[in-house]
Order: sequence, then C-alpha cells, then structure tokens
Amino acid sequence: MNSPLRLNTYWITCADGLENLLQEEIEQLGANIVERKAGRLIIQGTLDTAYQICMWSRLASRVLQPLYSHEIEPSHDVRDVAEELFEGAVNFDWSLIFSPQSTFAIRLHTEREIKVNSQFATLRVKDGVVDSFMESQGRRPSIDIKQPEITIYVLAGKTEHTYCLDLSGDSLHKRGYRRYMTDAPIKENLAAAILQQAKLKEKQPDIILDPMCGSGTFIIEALMILTERAPGMVRRFGFNGWHGHDHELWQSIKKQAVERHHAALERPLPKFYAFDADWEAVQATRKNIIAAGFEAIINDIQIEERVLGDWCDFALTDPNTQQSKTAFIVTNPPYGERLGDKASNRALYQGLSLLLQEKFPNQSAAIIAAHIEQADVLAFHQPETLRLMNGNLPIYVRFGTVKPFSNAQPFLSTWQAQPVEIEGAQDFANRLQKNMQALKKWASKEQVYCLRLYDADLPDFNLVVDLYGENLHVQEYAPPKSIDPEKAKKRFNLALAAIRAVTGLNRENVFIKTRAKQAGKNQYEKQSSVSKRFIVREGQAKFLVNLTDYLDTGLFLDHRQIRLQIAKEAKGKHFLNLYSYTSTASVHAALGGAASTTSVDLSNTYLNWSKENFVLNGLTVDHADEQHQFFESDCFEWLKEGHEQYDLIFIDPPTFSNSKKFYGTFDVQRDHLSLLKRAMNRLSTDGTLYFSNNFRGFELDDELMGMFKIEEISHWTIGQDFKRNQKIHRAWRIQHYPI
Repeated sequence: MNSPLRLNTYWITCADGLENLLQEEIEQLGANIVERKAGRLIIQGTLDTAYQICMWSRLASRVLQPLYSHEIEPSHDVRDVAEELFEGAVNFDWSLIFSPQSTFAIRLHTEREIKVNSQFATLRVKDGVVDSFMESQGRRPSIDIKQPEITIYVLAGKTEHTYCLDLSGDSLHKRGYRRYMTDAPIKENLAAAILQQAKLKEKQPDIILDPMCGSGTFIIEALMILTERAPGMVRRFGFNGWHGHDHELWQSIKKQAVERHHAALERPLPKFYAFDADWEAVQATRKNIIAAGFEAIINDIQIEERVLGDWCDFALTDPNTQQSKTAFIVTNPPYGERLGDKASNRALYQGLSLLLQEKFPNQSAAIIAAHIEQADVLAFHQPETLRLMNGNLPIYVRFGTVKPFSNAQPFLSTWQAQPVEIEGAQDFANRLQKNMQALKKWASKEQVYCLRLYDADLPDFNLVVDLYGENLHVQEYAPPKSIDPEKAKKRFNLALAAIRAVTGLNRENVFIKTRAKQAGKNQYEKQSSVSKRFIVREGQAKFLVNLTDYLDTGLFLDHRQIRLQIAKEAKGKHFLNLYSYTSTASVHAALGGAASTTSVDLSNTYLNWSKENFVLNGLTVDHADEQHQFFESDCFEWLKEGHEQYDLIFIDPPTFSNSKKFYGTFDVQRDHLSLLKRAMNRLSTDGTLYFSNNFRGFELDDELMGMFKIEEISHWTIGQDFKRNQKIHRAWRIQHYPI
C-alpha cells in the first residue's frame, strides 16, 4: 500500500488550451509541478495531494499514477504495436494493484505518430492483464466498461508504452449532476475554466445571467465555485478497488469538503438568472441544479423559458442604497446546431451584443463562439480570447466589458444645421437642410432612426436620400436620354457634395445607386457583391439592411407606420405575412407578443434574410419550433393549399412579377381581387387584414366593397417623412362583416 506521505509522480490531464489555468489551480492545491506537456501536467506529491486534486480540481480531466513503462527496442523496423502493448501488460504483476474479484477496464491513448487499430490494441492489453492474473493468481478479473472498479490508462508512445492507474476512474468533468442533457452542451470543466478565467470568485458580481442556459452547466458551476462545493463530492472514483487506496484519508478529505461547503452556504450569493427559449432546456436546468445539491436554494434562482428578445429588466442600481450593482453574463449560444447557417449565427451574436449593450452596459461577459468571426461582432472593451477544445470541437471564448450604445439616439436628434455653400447645388442643399430641420422634432420624439430626407423635391435634382441609422442611401433616378450624360453626372456629384456637407457624414457613410425603371423580377436581383450590411432600429425591432447589393435595402421605409401598428395589435394573435420580403412586419408582430408568425415569400434569399432578422431580435427560428414559420412559395398557391386561420394578415405585393419560379405573371391591379378573396378565406371572423401596394394608378375592385368591410387608411400609414409624396402607397384595413 502507498504511504500517504510518500512522494509519487502523477499525471494530471486536461483539455487542450487549459494548461495555464490548470497549472494555477494545481499549484493552489499544493502540488509540485515538475514538467508540463500539451494536455498534461506532471507533478510530484503525496497520496493526499492526488486525492485533493480528485476532490477539488474543477479543470482536470484525469488524475493518473504511472505504474511502469515498457520500453520499445529501437531495432524494431516494422512494429506490431498491439503485440508490444500485450507484452508490456502480461509482464507486469497486476495482482499488486488490484484483486481478481475487482472489475476493470482499459483506456488506450496513442501518440499521434502511432498507427494501430485502437479497438484491437485495447483488447490485447486486456488479454495481457488477464493472463498476468492467471499466471500469478490462477484467477482472472472481469471486464466492466461502464462502471469498473479499476481503470488502467495506457499511453502508447514511440519509445515506450506507459501503464497508469486512473485514480479518477471516469473523466473528472463528469461531476454526477448532469442527469438531463440538451444539444451540444459544454463540458463541466470547460465551463469552470471560463468562470475561473473571468475571475468569478474574486469579482463576486451581484447578478449572474446565462440567457441561453441549455442544461444549466454555467449556472451550476458558478454555484459550486461560489459555495465552495467540491466537484468530486458525490461522484465515483477509480481508486476504490485499488490495493493502495487509503479509505480513512479519503473520508477525512470528503468530510472537510462537506464542512467547507456548508460554511460557504451561509454567505450571501448573487442573484442567478437562467433563461432558455427551449422549455425542455429550462426543465433540464432546474433538475440538474437540484441534482447538484442546491435544492435548498432552487427557488432563489430565476429559471424561465425566455427567448433573447424577451429579457426581463435588470435592476443595476440597489433601490435602498442607490449603489450600482455588478453583473456577469456568460453563455454558450447554439452556434450552428439549431440555426444551421453562418449568416444566422452571425445575426445571433449581433443581436446578443445589442441586448448586452442595452441591458448591461459596462458589465462583464464571457461568450462562447464556434468561429472567431462570431466573437468579433461582440461590442466589448479590451476583449480577450481563450481558445479551447470542447471534445473535438474548437471553441473561442470572448471575455470583456460590454460597451454602452454609441448611437442610442436617432441621428436627427443630435444633428445641427450649419451654413452650407455649394455652388451649383445651393438650392438642393437648402432644401435638404430644410427637410431635415422640419423632421428633427418628429424623429426625436417618435425615435425614428430610418427615414426619407429628400424625394426628388427639385426637378433638377431627381434623386432620393434615405437615412438608415447613421448611413445614407442615395438613389439617383436615371436621367432621360435627352439630358447630356456629362451634365447629369456633374449635377449628381454636386448633390453628393451637398449631402455630405449638410448631414456632416463622411464619404464612407454614403451609399449610391442608380434607380432606373424596373421590369418584373429585375428590382429584386442582386446589383453588387460588396455586402455592406448594417443594423438599424425601428420601434422595438432591429433589422439588417444591405445598402449595396440590391436595389432595395431590406426595409421599406414607407410602411413604417403599418409595421408599428401591427406590433401594437399582434399580442396573442396568429399573424400571416404574404410577400413577406425580409419579414420586418413579422418581426414586429413577434416582438409585439404574437402567438405565432407565418411569413411567405417566393425568394429563398429573402427568407434567409428574414430568419437573420428574427435571430437578430433574439427570436428563435429553430426548425422544430412552430411559433415562427417561413415558407418559400407562391402566395397564391400557398393560400390555396392550406386551411389555417389567422387573426392578423399583412399583404404588400409587388406591382408586377414574372418570377421563373411559377407560371404566368402577377399584376397587382389585375390579380388583387383573387388574391384578397383567397386571403380573406384564411382570416378569422373577427380578424384584420392590412393590404397595401405602391402602384400609383391602383384602384380597389368594386366587388370587394360588397363582400367585406373595407376602410382606406392611406392617410395615417404615411409618415411625416413621406408627406411630400402622398402617392408613395395606398393602404386599406379589410375585415369580415359581423355575422
């Protein structure tokens, strides 16, 4: 039997990337580190040291005690590694380590250069151990690969094979509390490492939040750290059947761990929040927290089913003392398993970043990403990155302090008119400045971030200027052939100079397009591949706009008022959005509390853009989730094939379409009667349908007037920025007559 006071050599293994943090932890536990290798620390210590690491290490994977090494003769040109491993195993007297009554298992690891069939080699090691017992004891132990009493860890190398006793038994990341699993969980020791890197114990925040908690690993590991609950307190170990096991020593260490935990429980804890969009994940978190030994405080932890867009308000100021509170946000977003594409993943991180800026400015956070590009969108001060391996999957952990919003107010709120002199375009500059001054008070009061500043007000300057956040989208109407191209180009350049002078925006904030009359599908085709995309705000929603690649940006500004009205009316209702484009109205409905949203469009490009908008706003687009659905289909066919009823419908069709995805053409004047009749068949008895289009000569079919209750609402759906262009669209509210 090993003396608890004798120095022995132990290997402490860990996941790649954890070596620095593990070294700090092991040194604090009193070990003497003699060598450091990739994924492994070699220490000298007593049996007590090894037991303390088994009980207290939050980062280690295994605690191994090397028993002996079987050297390989260098003369071997052609190696039979499996037979070498058998030879080493059979030549050691394993009865010195455990009895034939005990069960055992073999775990084989090979250095990268070693080529061997691992399954066969493991079998040969087992054969060697059994043959050794038969020779010395006349009896053989049994194999148990699930819960062995003894685990033999073998490292097959180039010059020697080392046989170790695995004191940890199973991997130390298995604390014993994870009874219920969710998709792609992070290992417990990696979660602990992230919390250790974030200095959780030293900082002692007032609030700890995991907004995508999965099975609750971060919350539980944080609880264990702050209540000094040993990760090895309730799990099985691999030394119970070992002849060298000191039962009394282990029981004394266990008793001290229990006492230390009970004492720490008397100290105040932060307020914990665990949210997830998946109800099963919420249930898993609750059950795992109880399994981890925290049943007594489970009611003090706020565990709720919430999507990111439905965060509660967090009080960062103590109402009694008026002192500021500190918060720490840590999470492992569903990077790819549920979202399915890189664009949606990027939007998820952008949305999370915006929420952090809104709710937790100047607070600490640690966010996991599968790709460094995802982490790069997080708005952190002095960000730091830790690369780890979660099994075979590399992950990046971004640490930092959340930046406050830099543009929390609409651009016009802070814009000030300045004297501008532009020879050749003075009238245009004056008109643009006058328009902006007239819109400033309204935009500030209504918090309008995206609006039209100028729309061909002067005949000589036939262009449109739209503001998207802090960027300008300038569209020049193609001049007629009768105008000299050089003269038109010079006038447009003067207009651009005036725009920059009046707005005070830099050249890189101004995006230019030429808008010729479009036929059919051309207005939707890609114009460029520059892909300058920005996040803009509208009401409670955030949207991705593309100011370079398409003629339209992804957000029709003239329908702002209808979208905001839909947000007000959507609570508890089933919402249908036909010709949904980028589904901005659907996002408003979802944020307004819609029971469900359904978005239908013929373009897969725009439906993917729609999903990004949803994810950006913290709304789930999980394929298994039926609350928010997207259909790539011709709206006529989709209406004909289904029977579901909707309480609120929005239809904003194109004026004309001849998409190759369906036969024939669509003409809004010719086909709106059939379209609306089909849509009204899907509207609930007391529901509301909003219909709008931009065809200037449009007239609603008289037949509809006798069939439905119809009210033209164009006057209030046109915002202040479009009052100069009352014909930008026409809109109606359509309902069933009361029965």
